[in-house]
Amino acid sequence: MPENVNWSAVWQSITDTWLPLFGGVALIVILLIVIHIIKKHKKDK
Repeated sequence: MPENVNWSAVWQSITDTWLPLFGGVALIVILLIVIHIIKKHKKDK
């Protein structure tokens, strides 16, 4: 491991890359769950 790594810059790039990715995945999962619940409710009626 090089000693002169700028960890704040590394952390910044990680958050810039991964946070939107996790946000997008979480959004898709939530949407799928909501759609699934709505479909279930429509079948019951």
